[in-house]
Amino acid sequence: MLETLASDHGGHRSSSSSSGHTILAAFIPTFTSALLSLGLFLILRNRFLKHYAPRTFLGTVPEKDRTPATSPTGQNWFNDFWSLHNPFVLQHSALDAYLYLRFLKFIVFICGIGCLITFPVLLPANLFGVGKAEQLDALSFSNVDDNSVLWAHTAVAWVLFLAVTLIIARERLVLIGTRQAYLLGAPNSEKLSAKTVLFLNAPRDALLPGNLKSYFGEHAKRSWPVKDAGDLEQLVEQRKSAAMDLESAEFDLIARGVKSKSSGGNSSAAENGNGGAVPKAQRPSTRQPLLVGKKHDAIEFSRSTVADLAEKITSHRASPARGVPGQSGVFVTFDTQPAAHRAFETLSFKSPRIPIEDRYLAVAPKEVLWSNLARPVSVRMSKASLGLAFVIAFSIFFSIPVGLIGTLSNVQYLADQYSWLNWINDMPDWMLSLMTGLLPPFLVSWFVSYVPKLFRHVAKLSGEPTAPQAELKTQAWYFSFQVFQIFLVTTFSSGAAAVASQIIQNPQSAPDLLASSVPKASNFYLTYFLIQGLTSAASNVLNSSDLMEYLFYQHFWNKTPREQFTEYSRMKGISYGSLFPKFTNLLVIAIAYSCIAPLVLGFATVGLALYYLSYRYNLLYVCQSKIDTKGEMYKRALQQMMTGIYLAELSLIGLFSARKAAIQTVLIIVLLIITAILNLVLDRVLRPLELYLGVDTWQEAEIPLLADEENIDPNDEVALHTAAHNRRLGLDRLPKSTSNSLSQFFDSYIQSSREQVKVWLNGASAREEDVPKLSDEDYENAYENPAFTTKTPKLWLPRDAQGVSKQEIEENDRAGIKSTDEGASIDKNGKLSWEHDFEKVPIFSKPKVT
Repeated sequence: MLETLASDHGGHRSSSSSSGHTILAAFIPTFTSALLSLGLFLILRNRFLKHYAPRTFLGTVPEKDRTPATSPTGQNWFNDFWSLHNPFVLQHSALDAYLYLRFLKFIVFICGIGCLITFPVLLPANLFGVGKAEQLDALSFSNVDDNSVLWAHTAVAWVLFLAVTLIIARERLVLIGTRQAYLLGAPNSEKLSAKTVLFLNAPRDALLPGNLKSYFGEHAKRSWPVKDAGDLEQLVEQRKSAAMDLESAEFDLIARGVKSKSSGGNSSAAENGNGGAVPKAQRPSTRQPLLVGKKHDAIEFSRSTVADLAEKITSHRASPARGVPGQSGVFVTFDTQPAAHRAFETLSFKSPRIPIEDRYLAVAPKEVLWSNLARPVSVRMSKASLGLAFVIAFSIFFSIPVGLIGTLSNVQYLADQYSWLNWINDMPDWMLSLMTGLLPPFLVSWFVSYVPKLFRHVAKLSGEPTAPQAELKTQAWYFSFQVFQIFLVTTFSSGAAAVASQIIQNPQSAPDLLASSVPKASNFYLTYFLIQGLTSAASNVLNSSDLMEYLFYQHFWNKTPREQFTEYSRMKGISYGSLFPKFTNLLVIAIAYSCIAPLVLGFATVGLALYYLSYRYNLLYVCQSKIDTKGEMYKRALQQMMTGIYLAELSLIGLFSARKAAIQTVLIIVLLIITAILNLVLDRVLRPLELYLGVDTWQEAEIPLLADEENIDPNDEVALHTAAHNRRLGLDRLPKSTSNSLSQFFDSYIQSSREQVKVWLNGASAREEDVPKLSDEDYENAYENPAFTTKTPKLWLPRDAQGVSKQEIEENDRAGIKSTDEGASIDKNGKLSWEHDFEKVPIFSKPKVT
């Protein structure tokens, strides 16, 4: 039947495969684009070090954490790049940054292992599978017509999927040891945030300082209840905006004074009648309301606005209404990190029936989303439910444009089935190849690139208390979206579109038709990996859009010293919540197609390796991690990788069933059950170590009890450690020999990883200078909502020869607004210059490590 249907599957060019032409048509422009991007990068790199290598010199990066450079002008950077190792990122950047690089290397490794397992067996098996597919389709499952060949696919599936499952399990053990060494060692363990737990929905009595130890234990040291900020946050933001308007207007006044002097049109202060060097008619003005309102002197209006808002903020802060709600959040710091971890593990204020988290460990003040903290459980659950409902609805309806784009990859088949598409068959071969090869993956990439920004915004609105938690929710949502849209919808829309009319005419033939056409959808992913690996990776290094934006703002838009400093000192962040899901899904696609179209694994290996190199450069030279999930992102990504194995096994079950290969189908079903059981057991066993990192190292209290309960010699440290590890992993219910073996197996990887990372970090004693020291004021205000503590911004004006800046500083002081003209000046031609040594910039302050 398949042969008959294939022969009826249209004439013209569609009767034979065009997969080779499609790949070539996608490769030529993407390779050309990649070479162009890399060429421009090599030309521009040393000319714009601020954009391409800020981590080598920028003042916002502590000197000890800067990436070493052989030459200050950027020469020989390539040798520096290759000589540096990934642990450098762990030592001098952030845990998430290092783990992201490890994640990319890990998925490249899995794809490489997949190639070694599948290529020698499945490529020959598919090629000689008695089918009539041509070009690259001849190397896929669609060329197999003899069911006896399916034994090769079955055997490879068992070897590959079990191997990947075990490799992922091993990596999870390594990750536990890595996180333990980094987070539980100095200097991280000495941070205030490392010893602090955020408890939500705590009863009012627990928020009273006198009840601190009765609710949180003897090791509780201090608490910061979350107060009701009301409209304070809006008022503080308005004051900041008015202060920036004042600074901008005063800069304009200074610039006009300089120009007036240089043109010879300057008058004396007495003649101006306003005590200034600029005639009153030339002073900056504004209209309130904008455009249609009354005209005001911009400086006087903004100055009075700042003063009025400052007075109103002071009054609001002192209001009794700014107290603690009946049920609120509270930050509690403990005297040691182990005590904080134990409190996080044991204390809770939520009902077991409420499926929402109520406590968070090691929350840094800068990560807090203050507007979400004081909300009761009912509001948080409502917002979370609405956010989830929106994401589900959006993901479903987004399948319409993605599905339509997916059909483009098989538009030739559609043209033969529907007369109104006959014009497609008249297109030149090169144009048709571009339409079916390059256009679909490019459009999908472009459409999907805007989704994580939306999801991140919704995650913050859904009540998450911290930015890392919102980023983790973004990761979960975006991964589900990627699998549903980029894999499932695209695969089935591309494969089903080719045989839609035959299925309508003969529904009974649907399984056979899909079994032959769905594997051909892999051509979409071959070109998708080409675009991701070549064009996207190269453009990721060039980053031309950010360069053009920086040059535009720095040379044409930013005028005040603050604006120029802010733009110059800003470093590019990295959004792990969108990157981890994207590349996890690429691995899912590669694994899912591994036994159906093995070439996808090869393209994935090359494409992901190129992407790894581009991100390695960016994390060493360009990017700064601004959100710290403490390795949680990578942990979730490892758990999500199993989705690829499940989808691969389900796909093979469907394809084998369509071919009526009963024995092979049963064997893959058995494999699916085995991998699912292995994964579920692993999740249950490792959950305590992944969630409560400290329980694997702080065992002093339980060791004497274990010695008595299990009749172990108190001096036998190995036996005591094994027994404690068995209990923590829940293995103590198994026979002793089995539990000991599993415990030692798990512990060997965890301990080996932990010791390796400790070596990389050079031990706590080598980094004593990194242990943060907080002033008394910083400590008292550490976990206060900034709306209660933020001061009016200090204004930064450029110094001028006319003395206008000095005059404005005096006027601001009388209004209670601090300002300075140190570190910046404006010459007689109106050219602004400012001190690029950040230590001499009056508005720069080193970030407080909490």
